[in-house]
Amino acid sequence: MARDGSNREMIEMMRRCSSEIKDLRRQIADLQPKAEAYEYLTAVLRLVPDQRRNTMSEDLAWLLDKRIREIEDAEAAAKCGPENPGKA
Repeated sequence: MARDGSNREMIEMMRRCSSEIKDLRRQIADLQPKAEAYEYLTAVLRLVPDQRRNTMSEDLAWLLDKRIREIEDAEAAAKCGPENPGKA
Protein backbone atom coordinates (compact mmCIF):
# COMPACT_ATOMS: atom_id res chain seq x y z
CA MET A 1 0.00 0.00 0.00
CA ALA A 2 2.89 2.35 0.72
CA ARG A 3 3.97 1.99 -2.87
CA ASP A 4 0.64 3.45 -4.08
CA GLY A 5 1.34 6.60 -2.06
CA SER A 6 4.85 6.77 -3.42
CA ASN A 7 3.52 6.36 -6.97
CA ARG A 8 0.93 9.08 -6.38
CA GLU A 9 3.65 11.48 -5.19
CA MET A 10 5.84 10.57 -8.14
CA ILE A 11 2.98 11.06 -10.60
CA GLU A 12 2.11 14.45 -9.07
CA MET A 13 5.74 15.58 -9.27
CA MET A 14 5.96 14.39 -12.89
CA ARG A 15 2.75 16.29 -13.72
CA ARG A 16 4.16 19.49 -12.18
CA CYS A 17 7.40 19.06 -14.16
CA SER A 18 5.51 18.44 -17.38
CA SER A 19 3.28 21.45 -16.76
CA GLU A 20 6.25 23.71 -16.07
CA ILE A 21 8.00 22.57 -19.24
CA LYS A 22 4.86 23.29 -21.27
CA ASP A 23 4.51 26.74 -19.65
CA LEU A 24 8.13 27.52 -20.49
CA ARG A 25 7.55 26.41 -24.09
CA ARG A 26 4.66 28.90 -24.32
CA GLN A 27 6.93 31.65 -23.01
CA ILE A 28 9.58 30.70 -25.55
CA ALA A 29 6.99 30.79 -28.33
CA ASP A 30 5.99 34.30 -27.22
CA LEU A 31 9.62 35.45 -27.18
CA GLN A 32 10.67 33.69 -30.38
CA PRO A 33 9.92 36.64 -32.72
CA LYS A 34 12.07 38.95 -30.58
CA ALA A 35 14.89 36.41 -30.51
CA GLU A 36 14.77 36.03 -34.28
CA ALA A 37 14.81 39.80 -34.76
CA TYR A 38 17.84 40.02 -32.46
CA GLU A 39 19.62 37.26 -34.40
CA TYR A 40 18.97 38.99 -37.73
CA LEU A 41 20.11 42.33 -36.36
CA THR A 42 23.33 40.92 -34.94
CA ALA A 43 24.00 39.02 -38.18
CA VAL A 44 23.49 42.14 -40.29
CA LEU A 45 25.70 44.20 -37.99
CA ARG A 46 28.13 41.27 -37.64
CA LEU A 47 28.18 41.64 -33.87
CA VAL A 48 28.44 37.91 -33.18
CA PRO A 49 29.27 34.90 -35.35
CA ASP A 50 26.37 32.79 -36.65
CA GLN A 51 25.77 30.17 -33.97
CA ARG A 52 22.43 28.75 -35.03
CA ARG A 53 22.26 24.99 -34.79
CA ASN A 54 19.61 22.53 -35.79
CA THR A 55 19.80 20.13 -32.88
CA MET A 56 17.05 17.95 -31.50
CA SER A 57 16.69 16.68 -27.97
CA GLU A 58 14.28 14.36 -26.24
CA ASP A 59 10.87 15.79 -25.41
CA LEU A 60 10.99 15.57 -21.63
CA ALA A 61 7.36 16.61 -21.12
CA TRP A 62 6.21 13.86 -23.50
CA LEU A 63 8.41 11.31 -21.69
CA LEU A 64 6.97 12.37 -18.31
CA ASP A 65 3.39 12.17 -19.59
CA LYS A 66 4.10 8.73 -21.08
CA ARG A 67 5.58 7.45 -17.81
CA ILE A 68 2.56 8.79 -15.88
CA ARG A 69 0.24 6.84 -18.18
CA GLU A 70 2.33 3.69 -17.76
CA ILE A 71 2.27 3.93 -13.95
CA GLU A 72 -1.46 4.65 -13.86
CA ASP A 73 -2.17 1.77 -16.27
CA ALA A 74 -0.06 -0.60 -14.15
CA GLU A 75 -1.92 0.50 -11.00
CA ALA A 76 -5.28 0.00 -12.71
CA ALA A 77 -4.23 -3.44 -13.95
CA ALA A 78 -3.07 -4.39 -10.44
CA LYS A 79 -6.44 -3.40 -8.98
CA CYS A 80 -8.31 -5.69 -11.38
CA GLY A 81 -5.73 -8.50 -11.25
CA PRO A 82 -6.42 -12.20 -10.50
CA GLU A 83 -7.52 -11.49 -6.91
CA ASN A 84 -10.17 -9.01 -8.17
CA PRO A 85 -11.27 -10.43 -11.57
CA GLY A 86 -14.62 -8.63 -11.73
CA LYS A 87 -13.49 -5.13 -10.73
CA ALA A 88 -12.35 -2.44 -13.18
